[in-house]
Amino acid sequence: MDRKSARYQPLLIALLAIAMPLNLSHAQEPVRVGIAAGIEREITVSEGALEGRFSGFYRCVFERVPGDFQFVEMPLAQLLYQLRKGGVAVGLPLVQTSERDRYADFGGRLFQTEYVYLFLEEMPPLNQTAGLTYAFVRKFVGDQLVQGENAKILHVSEWRQAVYLLKLGRADVVVIPWVLVDKFMDNYEGDYFVRRAAWVDLSLYVSHEHGNGQLTEELRNAIRWCRYRNDLN
Repeated sequence: MDRKSARYQPLLIALLAIAMPLNLSHAQEPVRVGIAAGIEREITVSEGALEGRFSGFYRCVFERVPGDFQFVEMPLAQLLYQLRKGGVAVGLPLVQTSERDRYADFGGRLFQTEYVYLFLEEMPPLNQTAGLTYAFVRKFVGDQLVQGENAKILHVSEWRQAVYLLKLGRADVVVIPWVLVDKFMDNYEGDYFVRRAAWVDLSLYVSHEHGNGQLTEELRNAIRWCRYRNDLN
């Protein structure tokens, strides 16, 4: 080694000492996972872990993917905004839409659930009934399930608000996941009616702003394995 190289050796060692902890810190940075709020019985975050009736499906997936996953609850509209901007790497539970496909990758079917129409008076087929007012959570896929001519839409922040509008007579129909109906109608003393809207595939989305696609592929592989296990059971 010549004298010039020896002179710069301490500087090189110092730079490497600084860079290595930075790289290590970056490698261990938590992966933020957004959870749609307001459906606590189905899925929520408790002491950093997923809980609720849907949680087993998603725990199966994340247990098979390496990483430090940080679960954070937020309203659906905020979750989709953060997913689009890269504020969260993953969002769930979500169904696939063409709009969401523009800024995130769908994981593929993990399990299925049913969306329904909820109303307080028996009605003819909704596609033959004009002028109905529909209520559902903002950024929910209810827009795709609205039927009838001249329908109006009321967007709300929480499911309980949509059902409240129905009970007040300000909405004719609520489009809602079937698993939430009994939660919000349990103490209702009058009659109510439920009609199937659609069976949908539930899974997760991975933001296009996160990484190089490796996380998407790892999550999709885990989802396929967990779906196969679920189908066997």
